[in-house]
Amino acid sequence: MRTRARIRFRRWERVKRQAAQRIKETLNSDQRKVLTLAGGGYTTSEIARELALTTEYVNHFTAGLVQRLTHDGLIPSPDWANVLKWAELEGIIHQDTKLDSD
Repeated sequence: MRTRARIRFRRWERVKRQAAQRIKETLNSDQRKVLTLAGGGYTTSEIARELALTTEYVNHFTAGLVQRLTHDGLIPSPDWANVLKWAELEGIIHQDTKLDSD
């Protein structure tokens, strides 16, 4: 019984790793920059202005990423803070890129 549970758990972990890798590989450079700036504390309008993108593109990307990560079970709830935690764990954004809150 324990062996079956262990096999299922390992399979589940492998599927999650593959889903995370697939999502990371499909992010384009603008989307990576959006994540980096969002991790740095920028708002949607600031990100759009910084990258010369429309706010609609930034909103569409963030909503789509939340949906993809939630669907694949990579984040526990559809919240942008969970997306930023996931991106930090996956190495897309780094702790030192965040702005100081002083």
